[in-house]
Amino acid sequence: MILNGLLKTKFKGISGDFSLVGGQLQSSTFEIINVIDNEEKVIGYWTLENGLTRKPDKAKNGKSMSKYELKPPIWPGNTKDKPRGWTTPIGGKKLKIAVPHKPGFDAYLKVAQDPYSKEFIITGFSHDVFEEALALLSFPVPRKLIPFPIGPNGGTYDELLFNVTNQTYDAAVGDITILANRSQYVDFTLPYLQSDVSMDLWLTTGVAFVCTGLVVWILEHRINNEFRGSAHQQ
Repeated sequence: MILNGLLKTKFKGISGDFSLVGGQLQSSTFEIINVIDNEEKVIGYWTLENGLTRKPDKAKNGKSMSKYELKPPIWPGNTKDKPRGWTTPIGGKKLKIAVPHKPGFDAYLKVAQDPYSKEFIITGFSHDVFEEALALLSFPVPRKLIPFPIGPNGGTYDELLFNVTNQTYDAAVGDITILANRSQYVDFTLPYLQSDVSMDLWLTTGVAFVCTGLVVWILEHRINNEFRGSAHQQ
């Protein structure tokens, strides 16, 4: 009698409906609530067996956790358009991005100043990678690129990164080498340059060395006995 009484017992508890089927506790159906101001709207249900569904008694062949199984929610502003994410209002704060400003390999990073507007124009591979990464985000990131002088009359790369740490700048973009001590106070992105760039530099140095030796031999072997003899000796 006690067993039959328990099997037939049904009630609504804190965690949902309580019922036993075949001696097994049935999982509760959870409502997915869309809160609009002070009102609530049920846009779907979740069960352990079926995942997300629009109706509590709708059975499916497989479990689904897709948001498309729910009714479209109403977003703040009483709209069905999905917000793009974090953004800054017009006239709000922009992220301050420091860019190293020094003579160097212009194809990688170049900072120039417009002679008329006095605005800084930043170009190069490193800058392009940064812009492409931001373009992949689903929300806009207001930003301002600020040149940071590097050299005898400016600062160092370490000083640039310290200014990121103390929040003078929000981030830095450029030819900044990843070092162990720098990694202790700033976070770096994954390297996006391949190591064969350094290998090409060594090959170029080797070719230049051979060419220099050949030029010296051509100029000296006719007048200097030290540059004569067998091919092995030369």
